[in-house]
Amino acid sequence: MIPAPYYIQDSITFVKTEVPYEILEYCDYFTYDADREDLRYIDCVYMHMGYYGNDPEHLKKMREQIIPVF
Repeated sequence: MIPAPYYIQDSITFVKTEVPYEILEYCDYFTYDADREDLRYIDCVYMHMGYYGNDPEHLKKMREQIIPVF
């Protein structure tokens, strides 16, 4: 089941952008299913959308990497 669209708003231009499902899925897992209004979740989404100046290709590789559970 695909969840409803999730949008973030740019803090400078106030333009709403839909977040790709791949990023939502990663942030759901990475933040241990935090509420989508939780700051940890929003920070994860903003980072993976590239708003903090990180390299988009590096972020994509990071999302595709398998994280071992010990």
